Amino acid sequence: MINIIGKQERKYKNEENKEMKKENNYILTDMNHKKLIFGVVIIHVCFMLIGASGILSGLKEKNIFYGVLINMIYQLTLIIMIGVAMKQYLITSFKKFKADRISVNIKRVLAGVGIAFLLSYIVRIIEMTMCSNISVSANQSNVNGYFVDYPILAVIMSVIMGPFTEEIIYRGILFRFFSKYGELCAVLSTGFLFGTMHMLFSFGNTNILLFLCQWLDYFLSGILLGFIYKKYKNIWINVSIHGTWNLIVAVIILTQI
Repeated sequence: MINIIGKQERKYKNEENKEMKKENNYILTDMNHKKLIFGVVIIHVCFMLIGASGILSGLKEKNIFYGVLINMIYQLTLIIMIGVAMKQYLITSFKKFKADRISVNIKRVLAGVGIAFLLSYIVRIIEMTMCSNISVSANQSNVNGYFVDYPILAVIMSVIMGPFTEEIIYRGILFRFFSKYGELCAVLSTGFLFGTMHMLFSFGNTNILLFLCQWLDYFLSGILLGFIYKKYKNIWINVSIHGTWNLIVAVIILTQI
């Protein structure tokens, strides 16, 4: 009797795993989708590299609205491409997200934000201990500038558009690419890339200790979001946590302004 139950459970788990694998990897069967997904990653990398080169900074010095406009166009382009290429993935994930009780999803989001806050606080202590000059990263400084002149657009970009595109790129796309080498590898690799890409704007603009501390903050955030995706396999949980964290930061920035 026990053996029969055990076999049924194993069969059910195998079927569930196959279904999840099918849902997570369905886009790999369509060459057009693969090209679009590859294009999303390339556009993201190019945009970050162009921003780090100082070209965007020059435009923002003339008129900060140019920076806002370029960011909005960039984000909208990615959202459209992602919507076309990963429509079924997003719908399937959202159905699973919606199927869970609201209280369960709220607890998951609050737990994720709480852990993120704790990690950030620990990094802040390390930063204050090791670095004589404390400052925000160049990436965060750019975002803060948008809040001063265009707070509504800044909130839309940082709380809605940014978390969506970043989670899709790092957890929805790159995580699955690196997971062929193991999910732990995927967590570490995407965390490293997440931290490094956010610090491209700071290369050469700050001392090495401060740079490493700021990079560590983004890296640990990426690691946390990677483990959350590994646990729940639902991109909307990641987007919700990322967006909520950015919302808290946005409120802090706006109250200071």
